Amino acid sequence: MKTEYLDRANRIATDNVSSAQQILKDTLDLLLDFCQKHSSNQDFKSELNSVAATLSNAQSQMAALTNVARLIVSASTKTPAEEMGRYVISLRQKVGEASERTAEQASSLITSGGTYATLSQSEFVIKAFEKAAAQRKHTVVYVMESRPLFEGRQTARALKSAGHEAILVSDASIGFFIGKIDSAFVGADAVLSDGTLVNKIGSFALAAACKIGKKNFHAVTSVLKFDNEKKAVNFVNKEESPHEIYANPQIEVKNIYFDMVGPELISSVITEAGSFSPVSGLTGLEAALTRLYG
Repeated sequence: MKTEYLDRANRIATDNVSSAQQILKDTLDLLLDFCQKHSSNQDFKSELNSVAATLSNAQSQMAALTNVARLIVSASTKTPAEEMGRYVISLRQKVGEASERTAEQASSLITSGGTYATLSQSEFVIKAFEKAAAQRKHTVVYVMESRPLFEGRQTARALKSAGHEAILVSDASIGFFIGKIDSAFVGADAVLSDGTLVNKIGSFALAAACKIGKKNFHAVTSVLKFDNEKKAVNFVNKEESPHEIYANPQIEVKNIYFDMVGPELISSVITEAGSFSPVSGLTGLEAALTRLYG
């Protein structure tokens, strides 16, 4: 990878706070910049594919980056080098439109005066509540803090700015509050081929509490997050620095960022192509991925 892109690529590769959708947009912005500056180079296409693959591998749990890398490789085999920039612009536009369409669908499940739960930071979830507020539907949202990097604080601030009553709670206390909510909305880093949801740690606890409390648990995401190759049994979770949890532990510390939520705990997967059942409707996700993004 060219030196001028290393710093940007490293920031994307080590970004553990931004939403998966924001990381995807940052990746596409980097790829677009590369296309605009280097399309006349003799090895442009192979270098472009290498950049896309490097970013995909660095955030391997994020299915959207893997799918984008595949789309770039596929497009580069049939698109002239000077046209690749326009292709990336088109892809970037589709990603932005996906956020709006998905949020619109999710907002239809939000009722004025309702009480909900979420965690971490999802652009789709935040946009859904912003659209609800624009429709004069104001709610109470319990936001799990999302240790160890506390992205939930950013989500709570965003929801409050949108006009909702946002209440930050500790991750471990969600069981206490589950009786107060109507349903939960979370984002997704991936939806695996067996219907398993991969999302920030704490998602399983929230989903399990919803199941016991007979509350709906919705994943709000994009069909680009569908991984038709991986299943829960072969998902490799990244282990992060123990010092994020305990600065000088002198004991063994495990710091895992991602949870897996089985399809039996998920009420629906809401996307730009509609809502799908994680138990029976994933063929629709794969078909939508091909139809919308090629």
